[in-house]
Amino acid sequence: MSTRNTADEAALVTAARGGDPQAQDALVSAYLPLVYNIVGRALNGSVDVDDVVQETMLRALDALGSLRSPESFRSWLVAIAMNQVRTHWQDRQFTPGAVEDTKDFADPGADFVDLTMVRLQLSGQRQETARATRWLEPDDRALLSLWWLECAGELTRTEVAAALEVSPQQTAVRVQRMKAQLEAARVVVRALDARPPCEELRGVLASWDARPSALWRKRIARHARGCARCSGLWSGLMPAEGLLAGLALVSASPALLDRVRSAHGGMAPAGSASALDASGVTAGPGARARHRAAGRAGTSRGEARRRRRVRRRAVGGAVVAACVAGGGLWYFGADPGNGGGGGNAAQTTDDHVVGLSASSASEATPSVSPSASASVSPSASAKKKASPSRTPSATKKSVPTPPRSAPPAKASASASKVAAAPATTVAQVVALVNKERATAGCGPLTEDAQLEKAAQAHSDDMAARNFFEHTNPDGADPGQRITAAGYRWSTYGENIAQGQQTPEAVMESWMNSPGHRANILNCAFKNIGVGVHKGSGGPWWTQDFGAKQ
Repeated sequence: MSTRNTADEAALVTAARGGDPQAQDALVSAYLPLVYNIVGRALNGSVDVDDVVQETMLRALDALGSLRSPESFRSWLVAIAMNQVRTHWQDRQFTPGAVEDTKDFADPGADFVDLTMVRLQLSGQRQETARATRWLEPDDRALLSLWWLECAGELTRTEVAAALEVSPQQTAVRVQRMKAQLEAARVVVRALDARPPCEELRGVLASWDARPSALWRKRIARHARGCARCSGLWSGLMPAEGLLAGLALVSASPALLDRVRSAHGGMAPAGSASALDASGVTAGPGARARHRAAGRAGTSRGEARRRRRVRRRAVGGAVVAACVAGGGLWYFGADPGNGGGGGNAAQTTDDHVVGLSASSASEATPSVSPSASASVSPSASAKKKASPSRTPSATKKSVPTPPRSAPPAKASASASKVAAAPATTVAQVVALVNKERATAGCGPLTEDAQLEKAAQAHSDDMAARNFFEHTNPDGADPGQRITAAGYRWSTYGENIAQGQQTPEAVMESWMNSPGHRANILNCAFKNIGVGVHKGSGGPWWTQDFGAKQ
């Protein structure tokens, strides 16, 4: 992933907390896309998405005075967003009238899956994966909304775990379970798309109401496992991590940004507002909170939903039409071509992970490409990316933490035949990196033995334990692994890739991915270590970047 300037972000949060209206406005513009993607994907199809996003941003602005560390704003905001999602579910379950309003819940104009496919122009297995998310349970959709952004390089595993209020290890277990459900859902999508349709499946679907649900996902997946014709649909599924790596954020509409600005009443000083912790419970009454509560009490939830549905269909339809008519993607406040993330509202976060799996970059060809990239400054944690045919993968920014990485497991008999790449391969990668940096006006990186040790260990570990992520199965992220190798960093970054056969090929993949390119061209980095593990299914490539304290 690409690195963020945490010092600048902390300064922005500090200014906003001090009541600077311009800083508050900049904070909203920068983080609204992130919150919109979390809430939109977790509440797919709900007419309340915009309201939950708005409430999240307002609560965060109101409670800035209670934020202990400006550097933790991002993870704190994500936690607030997830709490608002949970609150929304609870309100729908227990509020009188919620049952009568369920017909409004699946709003075609608010379908986040459709928005994702249109605005990001998804196709092939990427589109298939987006459609499959409709078949997940609400809890799994909430987890998916975070994990999707982790794969895309927008969140770290530590941030995901914090938002879920569990440990990174427990998060890994939950993610594995959710991925299994997502894979089954992808097969369901394939089965329903099959032409001509399976006659046996027609019988299974005789009583289906044509609405995606967990129950019907299980029934259709069970059929696909036992049906001679449909069983082949389980083949050729590219890992979702690789498909999601490097995807941009779905842009929020300008109308939503205006709503948040207007609702905050001109960006009043945050220090005077009521305190609020990440759980979303107000510690003080707060005039603005009282005003919102009074507004909710005076309106019928059903009437409000219906009004929002009509409004959103009109606005959403215009946006989608503009996207299609323009023939390109529309990124509100973001420039998808800018890997550095500076000035990119959708990417001004503590870390940047951008990695495309070869499958995602070119879904018709099963070749392999890099997998996400990661970069870190003193404050954050790691990111993951996985894919059998992978593109660059990214990680995050973080503060030095005690090393937790376990030594790489020993390779199996087949893996024992492989070995680290010769020094000439590493030297070629470093030379290509420095050539790109010189073109961009950055100084050359010097090879560092400790970074090389960390990079080589991670490449060996990925090959031996058959994973492809920045965070290893023990939960150790790049910062912890680099620290364990003895490198005392003030900032770090990491790129990984799998399958490219030459230094030129892997560098081409990384340079074609904004997040990885941002790491390579980050002038703040002074040292580099490269690790390459060759063998069947590889090579596995790792670049570790850093600057010493």
